[in-house]
Amino acid sequence: MPTGTTVVAGDDARDRIVVVDGLSFHVRELGDAAAPAVVVLHGIMGHAREWDTLTEGLGDAFHVLAVDQRGHGRTPWADEYTAIALADDVAAVIAALGLGRAHLVGHSMGAMAASVCAAERPDLVDHLVLVDLAPDVPDTDFCTRELPAMLAAFADASYATVQEPLDEWLAANPLADPRHLRHYVEHGLVRRDDGRLVWRFDGVGLARFVTDGLTSAQLWRALDRLAAPTLVIRGEQSPLLSSDTAAAMVRRLDRGSLVEIAGGGHDLGVERPGAVTAAVRAFLGAPTVDRRPRSGP
Repeated sequence: MPTGTTVVAGDDARDRIVVVDGLSFHVRELGDAAAPAVVVLHGIMGHAREWDTLTEGLGDAFHVLAVDQRGHGRTPWADEYTAIALADDVAAVIAALGLGRAHLVGHSMGAMAASVCAAERPDLVDHLVLVDLAPDVPDTDFCTRELPAMLAAFADASYATVQEPLDEWLAANPLADPRHLRHYVEHGLVRRDDGRLVWRFDGVGLARFVTDGLTSAQLWRALDRLAAPTLVIRGEQSPLLSSDTAAAMVRRLDRGSLVEIAGGGHDLGVERPGAVTAAVRAFLGAPTVDRRPRSGP
């Protein structure tokens, strides 16, 4: 199937299928196509709808494109999961959509892909936002042992109702907002032929990203090569990105800045997405929007 795009009907946004090298990427599109483009990349086990608060919060000022990365959401599973492959996907989607240059906003795995893309293709990236990206994590026990086991367990899991996985995830993350987490879970599941609900992401395949995707040394080298103005966003209570490491990232970046999100951990899309949206808008120079309810007519 050749590279190309197809627009299909969405609900509160435009849902677009972007075909690159035979892989059909689901892209959720908001805002004026003539406005500056912002490409939003979720983390591992995530999906584009996880960041609806951010994409909808940017849609008044930007052309926002939230991508279901390979093996996630409504984008098919793939044979290869590496940061290089994901970064190439980002560059190819930008090219296929004719965006020219874009702002990239990536969370965790998505921030790895965004970093590598920006390092390899600086001509495509205007500004870069790295949401709780921990450069040292790829070489830790969490990534080499705990996360692959977690992914394998999710690959085997099935549920009768949405409430079952929601209760599991709420118990595992006391910082999560139940409304945002329910939204993530509802859009992260698909009903199997037998009626059971299973996760959309490729749990087995993505374990290879964790072990083979990128080393810490490679990620630090990519950060050292970044030319675009870069905002590092850290959850104040993140278990993966320490305040010292975040500060070290900013020192090594050519044009880096840091925002810490109070009350947030690593999974900021379900914990404090409104605060992330405010930080991204400020960094990208978008006007402040007063979202308070009006008291009069």
